[in-house]
Amino acid sequence: MAHAEKRGKWWRGRYKRPDGSWGSVSQDDDGQRFRTKRAAEQFAEQLEADVRRRTFIDPRSGRSTVADWAAAWIESIEVGPLTLRDYRSRLAASILPRWGATPVGDITPVAYTTWERQLREEGYAENSISGIRSLLRTMLDDAVASKLRVDNPVPSRRKGRRGKYVSKRGEPKRVYPNARQALYVARNALALRGLPMYAMVLTSYYTGLRIGELAGLTRDRLHLDGDDAGPRILLEHQSQYVDGKPALIPAKYGSGRGLIIHRGLADLLRRLLEAQSGEWVFTAPKGGRLLIGGDFYSYTWRPIVDGRAPIPSRRGHGAQPGIRPVLGMAGLDPHGLRHGQKVALDEAGHPRVAVEERMGHTLQGVEGVYSHTTLAMELKIAETLQSLWEDSFRPSLDRGYGPMPTTEEQEKLISQKSPKRPRKVPRQRSASADASQSTKA
Repeated sequence: MAHAEKRGKWWRGRYKRPDGSWGSVSQDDDGQRFRTKRAAEQFAEQLEADVRRRTFIDPRSGRSTVADWAAAWIESIEVGPLTLRDYRSRLAASILPRWGATPVGDITPVAYTTWERQLREEGYAENSISGIRSLLRTMLDDAVASKLRVDNPVPSRRKGRRGKYVSKRGEPKRVYPNARQALYVARNALALRGLPMYAMVLTSYYTGLRIGELAGLTRDRLHLDGDDAGPRILLEHQSQYVDGKPALIPAKYGSGRGLIIHRGLADLLRRLLEAQSGEWVFTAPKGGRLLIGGDFYSYTWRPIVDGRAPIPSRRGHGAQPGIRPVLGMAGLDPHGLRHGQKVALDEAGHPRVAVEERMGHTLQGVEGVYSHTTLAMELKIAETLQSLWEDSFRPSLDRGYGPMPTTEEQEKLISQKSPKRPRKVPRQRSASADASQSTKA
Protein backbone atom coordinates (compact mmCIF):
# COMPACT_ATOMS: atom_id res chain seq x y z
CA MET A 1 0.00 0.00 0.00
CA ALA A 2 1.27 3.46 -0.87
CA HIS A 3 2.65 5.43 2.08
CA ALA A 4 4.99 8.30 2.94
CA GLU A 5 8.36 8.44 4.71
CA LYS A 6 10.14 11.34 6.36
CA ARG A 7 13.51 12.17 4.75
CA GLY A 8 15.12 15.08 6.60
CA LYS A 9 12.78 18.05 6.30
CA TRP A 10 11.08 16.59 3.18
CA TRP A 11 8.80 13.65 2.53
CA ARG A 12 8.94 10.93 -0.07
CA GLY A 13 6.22 8.59 -1.35
CA ARG A 14 6.58 4.82 -1.56
CA TYR A 15 4.56 2.72 -4.01
CA LYS A 16 4.48 -0.74 -5.58
CA ARG A 17 5.88 -0.95 -9.11
CA PRO A 18 4.34 -3.27 -11.76
CA ASP A 19 6.98 -5.93 -10.96
CA GLY A 20 6.05 -5.89 -7.26
CA SER A 21 9.15 -4.05 -6.07
CA TRP A 22 8.96 -0.85 -4.03
CA GLY A 23 9.59 2.44 -5.75
CA SER A 24 10.07 5.86 -4.25
CA VAL A 25 9.31 9.36 -5.46
CA SER A 26 10.51 12.58 -3.86
CA GLN A 27 9.04 15.25 -6.16
CA ASP A 28 5.91 15.85 -8.18
CA ASP A 29 5.49 16.29 -11.94
CA ASP A 30 6.56 19.93 -11.65
CA GLY A 31 9.79 19.01 -9.86
CA GLN A 32 8.61 20.27 -6.46
CA ARG A 33 9.67 18.43 -3.31
CA PHE A 34 6.95 17.10 -0.98
CA ARG A 35 6.60 19.32 2.07
CA THR A 36 3.88 17.28 3.77
CA LYS A 37 3.20 13.63 4.46
CA ARG A 38 -0.21 13.85 2.77
CA ALA A 39 1.21 15.29 -0.46
CA ALA A 40 3.74 12.43 -0.70
CA GLU A 41 1.04 9.80 0.04
CA GLN A 42 -1.36 11.19 -2.55
CA PHE A 43 1.28 11.20 -5.27
CA ALA A 44 2.32 7.65 -4.44
CA GLU A 45 -1.36 6.55 -4.48
CA GLN A 46 -1.74 8.08 -7.95
CA LEU A 47 1.25 6.07 -9.17
CA GLU A 48 -0.23 2.85 -7.83
CA ALA A 49 -3.52 3.70 -9.55
CA ASP A 50 -1.59 4.15 -12.79
CA VAL A 51 -0.06 0.71 -12.26
CA ARG A 52 -3.55 -0.82 -11.94
CA ARG A 53 -4.76 1.04 -15.06
CA ARG A 54 -1.57 0.00 -16.89
CA THR A 55 -0.71 3.62 -17.65
CA PHE A 56 2.23 3.77 -15.26
CA ILE A 57 5.22 5.93 -16.20
CA ASP A 58 8.25 5.39 -13.98
CA PRO A 59 9.27 8.84 -12.60
CA ARG A 60 12.90 7.89 -13.12
CA SER A 61 12.38 7.50 -16.89
CA GLY A 62 11.50 11.16 -17.36
CA ARG A 63 14.85 12.16 -15.89
CA SER A 64 16.65 11.09 -19.09
CA THR A 65 17.84 14.24 -20.81
CA VAL A 66 16.74 15.36 -24.26
CA ALA A 67 20.34 14.94 -25.45
CA ASP A 68 20.42 11.31 -24.31
CA TRP A 69 17.01 10.60 -25.85
CA ALA A 70 17.96 12.34 -29.12
CA ALA A 71 21.12 10.21 -29.43
CA ALA A 72 19.12 7.00 -28.96
CA TRP A 73 16.18 8.15 -31.09
CA ILE A 74 18.21 9.24 -34.12
CA GLU A 75 19.74 5.76 -34.33
CA SER A 76 16.31 4.11 -34.25
CA ILE A 77 14.69 5.86 -37.21
CA GLU A 78 14.86 4.83 -40.84
CA VAL A 79 14.73 7.85 -43.14
CA GLY A 80 16.38 9.03 -46.33
CA PRO A 81 19.85 10.61 -46.28
CA LEU A 82 18.53 14.15 -46.84
CA THR A 83 15.99 13.82 -44.04
CA LEU A 84 18.63 12.43 -41.70
CA ARG A 85 20.95 15.31 -42.59
CA ASP A 86 18.20 17.84 -41.86
CA TYR A 87 17.32 16.17 -38.56
CA ARG A 88 20.91 16.21 -37.34
CA SER A 89 21.29 19.85 -38.41
CA ARG A 90 18.15 20.96 -36.54
CA LEU A 91 19.19 19.06 -33.45
CA ALA A 92 22.70 20.52 -33.39
CA ALA A 93 21.77 24.09 -34.30
CA SER A 94 18.54 24.64 -32.39
CA ILE A 95 17.05 21.88 -30.26
CA LEU A 96 20.01 20.57 -28.24
CA PRO A 97 21.50 24.00 -27.38
CA ARG A 98 18.21 24.83 -25.65
CA TRP A 99 16.85 21.50 -24.44
CA GLY A 100 19.83 19.11 -24.42
CA ALA A 101 20.40 19.19 -20.66
CA THR A 102 16.68 19.25 -19.82
CA PRO A 103 15.05 16.01 -18.61
CA VAL A 104 12.53 14.74 -21.14
CA GLY A 105 9.78 14.86 -18.53
CA ASP A 106 10.43 18.50 -17.63
CA ILE A 107 9.47 20.12 -20.94
CA THR A 108 6.14 21.88 -20.53
CA PRO A 109 3.78 23.31 -23.18
CA VAL A 110 4.36 26.85 -21.89
CA ALA A 111 8.14 26.45 -21.94
CA TYR A 112 8.04 25.16 -25.50
CA THR A 113 5.71 27.87 -26.87
CA THR A 114 7.83 30.54 -25.17
CA TRP A 115 10.94 29.15 -26.89
CA GLU A 116 9.21 29.05 -30.28
CA ARG A 117 8.23 32.71 -29.88
CA GLN A 118 11.86 33.53 -29.07
CA LEU A 119 13.03 31.78 -32.24
CA ARG A 120 10.61 33.90 -34.23
CA GLU A 121 11.85 37.08 -32.57
CA GLU A 122 15.44 36.09 -33.37
CA GLY A 123 14.59 36.05 -37.07
CA TYR A 124 14.09 32.36 -37.77
CA ALA A 125 12.01 31.80 -40.92
CA GLU A 126 8.59 30.22 -40.44
CA ASN A 127 9.64 27.20 -42.50
CA SER A 128 12.61 26.68 -40.19
CA ILE A 129 10.44 26.94 -37.09
CA SER A 130 7.95 24.50 -38.59
CA GLY A 131 10.73 21.99 -39.25
CA ILE A 132 12.09 22.32 -35.71
CA ARG A 133 8.61 21.94 -34.22
CA SER A 134 7.86 18.88 -36.33
CA LEU A 135 11.14 17.18 -35.38
CA LEU A 136 10.82 17.83 -31.64
CA ARG A 137 7.19 16.74 -31.63
CA THR A 138 8.07 13.50 -33.43
CA MET A 139 10.86 12.79 -30.96
CA LEU A 140 8.56 13.39 -28.01
CA ASP A 141 5.75 11.31 -29.55
CA ASP A 142 8.18 8.40 -29.46
CA ALA A 143 9.20 9.36 -25.93
CA VAL A 144 5.55 9.04 -24.89
CA ALA A 145 5.31 5.66 -26.61
CA SER A 146 8.48 4.60 -24.77
CA LYS A 147 6.89 5.72 -21.48
CA LEU A 148 9.42 8.47 -20.80
CA ARG A 149 6.56 10.92 -20.22
CA VAL A 150 2.77 10.92 -20.24
CA ASP A 151 2.00 13.47 -22.98
CA ASN A 152 3.59 15.58 -25.70
CA PRO A 153 4.15 19.23 -24.76
CA VAL A 154 4.74 20.34 -28.36
CA PRO A 155 1.44 21.47 -29.89
CA SER A 156 0.09 19.81 -32.99
CA ARG A 157 -0.74 21.93 -36.01
CA ARG A 158 -4.24 20.52 -35.90
CA LYS A 159 -4.94 21.91 -32.44
CA GLY A 160 -6.65 25.22 -31.91
CA ARG A 161 -4.71 28.42 -32.34
CA ARG A 162 -3.31 30.23 -29.30
CA GLY A 163 -2.44 33.92 -29.30
CA LYS A 164 -3.37 36.61 -31.76
CA TYR A 165 -4.47 35.81 -35.30
CA VAL A 166 -1.80 36.45 -37.93
CA SER A 167 -3.14 36.85 -41.45
CA LYS A 168 -1.28 35.15 -44.29
CA ARG A 169 -2.58 37.58 -46.89
CA GLY A 170 0.60 39.64 -46.76
CA GLU A 171 2.87 36.69 -47.45
CA PRO A 172 4.48 36.64 -50.91
CA LYS A 173 2.57 34.50 -53.39
CA ARG A 174 4.19 31.78 -55.42
CA VAL A 175 5.28 33.01 -58.87
CA TYR A 176 4.52 30.57 -61.67
CA PRO A 177 4.51 30.93 -65.48
CA ASN A 178 2.06 30.03 -68.17
CA ALA A 179 3.29 28.16 -71.25
CA ARG A 180 4.36 31.30 -73.15
CA GLN A 181 6.18 32.75 -70.14
CA ALA A 182 7.96 29.42 -69.65
CA LEU A 183 9.12 29.66 -73.27
CA TYR A 184 10.45 33.19 -72.67
CA VAL A 185 12.40 31.94 -69.65
CA ALA A 186 13.70 29.01 -71.73
CA ARG A 187 14.88 31.34 -74.51
CA ASN A 188 16.87 33.33 -71.97
CA ALA A 189 18.32 30.04 -70.75
CA LEU A 190 19.32 29.19 -74.34
CA ALA A 191 21.12 32.52 -74.74
CA LEU A 192 22.89 32.22 -71.41
CA ARG A 193 23.68 28.51 -71.04
CA GLY A 194 22.81 26.79 -74.31
CA LEU A 195 20.51 24.00 -75.42
CA PRO A 196 20.71 21.83 -72.26
CA MET A 197 19.40 24.62 -70.03
CA TYR A 198 16.75 25.58 -72.59
CA ALA A 199 15.52 22.00 -72.68
CA MET A 200 15.62 21.69 -68.91
CA VAL A 201 13.38 24.73 -68.37
CA LEU A 202 10.78 23.44 -70.81
CA THR A 203 10.99 19.90 -69.44
CA SER A 204 10.39 21.22 -65.96
CA TYR A 205 7.32 23.16 -67.03
CA TYR A 206 5.79 20.37 -69.14
CA THR A 207 6.47 17.52 -66.70
CA GLY A 208 6.44 19.13 -63.25
CA LEU A 209 9.72 17.43 -62.34
CA ARG A 210 11.64 18.93 -59.44
CA ILE A 211 15.03 20.55 -60.06
CA GLY A 212 16.86 17.69 -58.33
CA GLU A 213 14.98 15.13 -60.40
CA LEU A 214 15.97 16.94 -63.60
CA ALA A 215 19.62 17.20 -62.55
CA GLY A 216 19.67 13.46 -61.82
CA LEU A 217 18.00 12.38 -65.07
CA THR A 218 20.10 9.99 -67.16
CA ARG A 219 19.77 9.03 -70.84
CA ASP A 220 18.56 5.52 -70.09
CA ARG A 221 15.47 6.95 -68.36
CA LEU A 222 14.17 8.53 -71.59
CA HIS A 223 11.90 6.41 -73.81
CA LEU A 224 11.27 8.89 -76.60
CA ASP A 225 10.15 6.67 -79.44
CA GLY A 226 7.27 5.31 -77.45
CA ASP A 227 4.44 3.13 -78.68
CA ASP A 228 0.70 3.28 -78.20
CA ALA A 229 1.43 4.48 -74.66
CA GLY A 230 3.40 7.49 -75.92
CA PRO A 231 6.95 8.73 -75.20
CA ARG A 232 7.83 8.77 -71.52
CA ILE A 233 10.32 9.76 -68.87
CA LEU A 234 10.86 6.97 -66.36
CA LEU A 235 11.82 8.81 -63.19
CA GLU A 236 13.72 6.92 -60.55
CA HIS A 237 16.33 9.18 -58.93
CA GLN A 238 17.07 12.72 -57.91
CA SER A 239 20.42 14.46 -57.58
CA GLN A 240 21.18 15.87 -54.14
CA TYR A 241 24.20 16.61 -52.00
CA VAL A 242 24.91 13.89 -49.44
CA ASP A 243 27.75 14.55 -47.01
CA GLY A 244 28.83 17.47 -49.18
CA LYS A 245 29.06 15.44 -52.41
CA PRO A 246 26.57 15.17 -55.30
CA ALA A 247 24.84 11.81 -55.30
CA LEU A 248 21.89 10.02 -56.86
CA ILE A 249 19.25 9.04 -54.32
CA PRO A 250 15.66 7.77 -54.73
CA ALA A 251 13.10 10.31 -55.88
CA LYS A 252 11.49 12.40 -53.16
CA TYR A 253 8.96 10.48 -51.04
CA GLY A 254 9.69 7.40 -53.15
CA SER A 255 7.76 9.04 -55.99
CA GLY A 256 9.47 7.25 -58.87
CA ARG A 257 7.04 7.28 -61.76
CA GLY A 258 6.62 7.16 -65.53
CA LEU A 259 5.47 10.43 -67.07
CA ILE A 260 3.96 10.60 -70.51
CA ILE A 261 5.30 13.53 -72.54
CA HIS A 262 3.96 15.19 -75.66
CA ARG A 263 5.53 15.04 -79.14
CA GLY A 264 7.06 18.51 -79.04
CA LEU A 265 9.02 17.84 -75.86
CA ALA A 266 10.04 14.38 -77.04
CA ASP A 267 11.46 15.87 -80.25
CA LEU A 268 13.37 18.51 -78.28
CA LEU A 269 14.88 15.92 -75.94
CA ARG A 270 15.81 13.74 -78.90
CA ARG A 271 17.72 16.64 -80.48
CA LEU A 272 19.42 17.32 -77.16
CA LEU A 273 20.68 13.75 -76.85
CA GLU A 274 21.95 13.81 -80.44
CA ALA A 275 23.90 17.00 -79.75
CA GLN A 276 25.82 15.67 -76.74
CA SER A 277 27.33 12.58 -75.23
CA GLY A 278 27.56 11.25 -71.70
CA GLU A 279 25.03 9.75 -69.32
CA TRP A 280 23.36 12.95 -68.12
CA VAL A 281 20.42 14.47 -69.99
CA PHE A 282 20.87 18.02 -68.69
CA THR A 283 24.52 18.98 -68.45
CA ALA A 284 26.64 21.93 -67.37
CA PRO A 285 27.53 24.47 -70.10
CA LYS A 286 30.87 22.76 -70.76
CA GLY A 287 29.45 19.29 -70.43
CA GLY A 288 29.51 17.00 -67.45
CA ARG A 289 27.19 16.79 -64.52
CA LEU A 290 24.93 19.73 -63.73
CA LEU A 291 25.38 20.73 -60.08
CA ILE A 292 22.43 22.46 -58.43
CA GLY A 293 23.92 24.56 -55.66
CA GLY A 294 24.14 28.17 -54.59
CA ASP A 295 26.19 29.18 -57.64
CA PHE A 296 23.52 27.78 -59.95
CA TYR A 297 20.88 30.10 -58.52
CA SER A 298 23.16 33.16 -58.36
CA TYR A 299 24.96 32.93 -61.71
CA THR A 300 22.52 30.96 -63.85
CA TRP A 301 18.93 31.05 -62.68
CA ARG A 302 18.57 34.65 -61.57
CA PRO A 303 20.04 36.13 -64.81
CA ILE A 304 17.76 33.82 -66.81
CA VAL A 305 14.68 35.23 -65.10
CA ASP A 306 15.74 38.75 -64.07
CA GLY A 307 17.99 39.56 -67.00
CA ARG A 308 21.60 40.68 -67.17
CA ALA A 309 23.38 43.74 -68.54
CA PRO A 310 25.76 43.22 -71.49
CA ILE A 311 29.25 42.23 -70.35
CA PRO A 312 32.13 43.84 -72.26
CA SER A 313 35.13 41.82 -73.37
CA ARG A 314 37.91 41.32 -70.90
CA ARG A 315 41.31 39.71 -71.08
CA GLY A 316 40.74 36.12 -72.02
CA HIS A 317 36.96 36.54 -72.18
CA GLY A 318 34.85 37.73 -75.08
CA ALA A 319 31.95 40.11 -74.78
CA GLN A 320 28.63 38.61 -73.68
CA PRO A 321 25.23 39.90 -74.79
CA GLY A 322 22.70 41.22 -72.35
CA ILE A 323 19.65 39.24 -71.24
CA ARG A 324 16.29 40.97 -70.90
CA PRO A 325 14.10 40.05 -67.91
CA VAL A 326 10.89 38.10 -68.42
CA LEU A 327 7.94 40.32 -67.56
CA GLY A 328 5.83 39.20 -64.62
CA MET A 329 8.32 36.56 -63.50
CA ALA A 330 10.28 38.48 -60.87
CA GLY A 331 10.92 36.07 -58.01
CA LEU A 332 10.34 32.92 -60.08
CA ASP A 333 12.37 29.96 -58.87
CA PRO A 334 12.72 26.56 -60.58
CA HIS A 335 9.96 25.10 -58.41
CA GLY A 336 7.59 27.69 -59.86
CA LEU A 337 7.79 25.86 -63.20
CA ARG A 338 6.37 22.81 -61.43
CA HIS A 339 3.52 24.94 -60.08
CA GLY A 340 2.87 26.18 -63.62
CA GLN A 341 2.41 22.59 -64.83
CA LYS A 342 -0.10 21.86 -62.08
CA VAL A 343 -2.11 25.01 -62.78
CA ALA A 344 -2.22 24.29 -66.52
CA LEU A 345 -3.55 20.76 -65.97
CA ASP A 346 -6.09 21.95 -63.41
CA GLU A 347 -7.35 24.63 -65.79
CA ALA A 348 -7.79 21.97 -68.49
CA GLY A 349 -9.99 19.95 -66.11
CA HIS A 350 -7.99 16.72 -66.00
CA PRO A 351 -8.88 14.15 -63.29
CA ARG A 352 -7.25 14.95 -60.01
CA VAL A 353 -5.83 11.47 -59.54
CA ALA A 354 -3.97 11.66 -62.88
CA VAL A 355 -2.61 15.14 -62.14
CA GLU A 356 -1.45 14.29 -58.61
CA GLU A 357 0.18 11.06 -59.73
CA ARG A 358 2.03 12.98 -62.44
CA MET A 359 3.26 15.42 -59.78
CA GLY A 360 4.51 12.56 -57.61
CA HIS A 361 1.79 12.98 -54.99
CA THR A 362 -0.53 10.42 -53.42
CA LEU A 363 -4.23 11.14 -52.96
CA GLN A 364 -5.36 10.61 -49.39
CA GLY A 365 -8.59 9.17 -48.05
CA VAL A 366 -11.36 7.41 -49.91
CA GLU A 367 -10.58 9.29 -53.13
CA GLY A 368 -7.07 7.86 -53.12
CA VAL A 369 -8.39 4.34 -52.56
CA TYR A 370 -10.95 4.31 -55.35
CA SER A 371 -9.38 6.63 -57.96
CA HIS A 372 -7.00 5.23 -60.57
CA THR A 373 -5.05 6.71 -63.45
CA THR A 374 -5.73 5.17 -66.85
CA LEU A 375 -3.82 5.33 -70.12
CA ALA A 376 -6.70 7.31 -71.62
CA MET A 377 -6.25 9.97 -68.92
CA GLU A 378 -2.52 10.18 -69.64
CA LEU A 379 -3.02 10.49 -73.39
CA LYS A 380 -5.46 13.37 -72.87
CA ILE A 381 -2.86 15.10 -70.68
CA ALA A 382 -0.32 14.71 -73.50
CA GLU A 383 -2.84 16.25 -75.93
CA THR A 384 -3.31 19.24 -73.64
CA LEU A 385 0.44 19.74 -73.28
CA GLN A 386 0.98 19.51 -77.04
CA SER A 387 -1.70 22.14 -77.58
CA LEU A 388 -0.09 24.45 -75.00
CA TRP A 389 3.31 23.85 -76.64
CA GLU A 390 2.07 24.80 -80.11
CA ASP A 391 0.16 27.86 -78.86
CA SER A 392 3.21 29.17 -77.00
CA PHE A 393 5.29 29.26 -80.21
CA ARG A 394 2.70 31.15 -82.24
CA PRO A 395 3.43 34.85 -82.90
CA SER A 396 2.02 37.11 -80.22
CA LEU A 397 1.67 40.84 -79.53
CA ASP A 398 2.71 40.12 -75.97
CA ARG A 399 6.04 41.86 -75.32
CA GLY A 400 7.26 39.12 -73.05
CA TYR A 401 10.48 40.85 -72.03
CA GLY A 402 11.32 44.01 -70.13
CA PRO A 403 14.00 46.56 -70.99
CA MET A 404 17.63 45.52 -71.03
CA PRO A 405 19.25 46.02 -67.62
CA THR A 406 22.20 48.43 -67.45
CA THR A 407 25.38 47.92 -65.52
CA GLU A 408 24.46 50.81 -63.21
CA GLU A 409 21.08 49.28 -62.45
CA GLN A 410 22.61 45.94 -61.63
CA GLU A 411 25.19 47.49 -59.34
CA LYS A 412 22.39 49.39 -57.61
CA LEU A 413 20.38 46.20 -57.17
CA ILE A 414 23.40 44.45 -55.74
CA SER A 415 24.28 47.24 -53.30
CA GLN A 416 20.82 48.18 -52.06
CA LYS A 417 19.18 46.49 -49.11
CA SER A 418 16.51 43.91 -49.77
CA PRO A 419 12.97 45.25 -49.40
CA LYS A 420 12.12 42.15 -47.41
CA ARG A 421 12.87 41.71 -43.74
CA PRO A 422 16.39 40.30 -43.52
CA ARG A 423 16.63 36.79 -42.24
CA LYS A 424 19.07 36.07 -39.47
CA VAL A 425 21.23 33.02 -39.52
CA PRO A 426 20.27 30.84 -36.53
CA ARG A 427 22.87 31.31 -33.83
CA GLN A 428 24.82 28.46 -32.33
CA ARG A 429 24.20 28.78 -28.66
CA SER A 430 26.95 27.93 -26.33
CA ALA A 431 25.68 24.69 -24.56
CA SER A 432 17.97 32.28 -80.96
CA ALA A 433 17.95 28.97 -82.86
CA ASP A 434 15.38 27.44 -80.61
CA ALA A 435 12.00 28.62 -81.81
CA SER A 436 12.42 27.70 -85.48
CA GLN A 437 13.26 24.14 -84.52
CA SER A 438 10.67 23.80 -81.79
CA THR A 439 7.74 25.05 -83.84
CA LYS A 440 8.20 22.05 -86.09
CA ALA A 441 7.03 19.84 -83.25
